[in-house]
Amino acid sequence: MSTEEIFLDKEIVKGKNTKTLKVFSKLIPDFTVLGNLHPSEYINKLWNKYQDECDEDNSINGKIFEYILISLLINKNIMPHYVQAKVAFVPNVDFDLLIYSKEKMIALSVKTSLRERYKQADLEAIALKYVHRKAENYLITLNSSEAASVNNKIENGDVIGIDKVIDANSKNMDDFIDMLQNIDCVKAGKVDIVNAMSIVD
Repeated sequence: MSTEEIFLDKEIVKGKNTKTLKVFSKLIPDFTVLGNLHPSEYINKLWNKYQDECDEDNSINGKIFEYILISLLINKNIMPHYVQAKVAFVPNVDFDLLIYSKEKMIALSVKTSLRERYKQADLEAIALKYVHRKAENYLITLNSSEAASVNNKIENGDVIGIDKVIDANSKNMDDFIDMLQNIDCVKAGKVDIVNAMSIVD
């Protein structure tokens, strides 16, 4: 199957005419042929190809990076995973990517660069951990210096929701994907808002 067919089949996108899917499909018509690359090499190769061959568009940069990560997870058989996920009792937050297991859930926030955006990711991570105590939150970025800076803030206790910032071009990304491959990913169950022995009405 082609990149476009996989993304449509798995309902990652809702229509084949979306601008980002067209660009991504042109960038890599069949991402499965690169499945043997290390994660950091895969990301680096596709992002550089995007910058070199496509008319870079700031309005879709983040989505292209997200698609690269989604295709990487598929290539590494880290499935099921959720895209733009809402979590029960965590209002007003859409997590870019979410992986669920019986032991914990892992939320991934995907940013090409951070600047002050890590603060929003940290607030969302705190909100998730308030409801799901064992949840882990990772911020994935292409900016090495910003990753190091926010990781220092995590170590100093200035950032408390994010577990770690992953530099997508580094060995840390390879190690992170290795860790995810050892998790037994499952579909999340449905939540009943109220459970009771009986209902008196």
